[in-house]
Amino acid sequence: MKSRLMILALAVFSFSAFRANAQVDVTINPIGLLFGDLSIGGDFILSDEFSVEGTIGIGGGNDDFTNLKWSNIPVTVVGKYYFNPDDGADKFYADAFLRFVSRSYKADGNTDYSEYSQTRLGLGIGIGYKAVSRSGIVFDIGFGVGRALIDNTKFENNGDEFTVDWPDIMFQGKLGIGYRFGG
Repeated sequence: MKSRLMILALAVFSFSAFRANAQVDVTINPIGLLFGDLSIGGDFILSDEFSVEGTIGIGGGNDDFTNLKWSNIPVTVVGKYYFNPDDGADKFYADAFLRFVSRSYKADGNTDYSEYSQTRLGLGIGIGYKAVSRSGIVFDIGFGVGRALIDNTKFENNGDEFTVDWPDIMFQGKLGIGYRFGG
């Protein structure tokens, strides 16, 4: 299921790049793959100095030793402004982002049951750097911080439910390796 969703997202990003005859940087997060998370992004280049990127991720797993099951789905939209680009939408940038995250953890042991769920929506700003090789290989790294506008975090332990009051701060990170299509 996860792989089908990501293949569909990659196909939509790729086909839209060829239909619109525009530049699109498609990236994947290699560190997330090490931990079973798949995150793919499409950075749509609107001008040499501005682009809009959408990323979606999906992750989760089971640990039979601790009886822990987890899942997470982050979705982020980032507007990037590039300072002194060489080849269009590259080098140092400042950004503004909108981020949605839904995650849950469930532990079901022989005597205990615990569940943690979190849904957050927030806005923020960040900085980053994108390098594009002559052959079209893209390397993008960035970091941002913002504020959660909506934060619904709950913890349940053996039938007792608690609301968790997290700080309103949100972080957004980017490490992407990919390819530039078009242009």
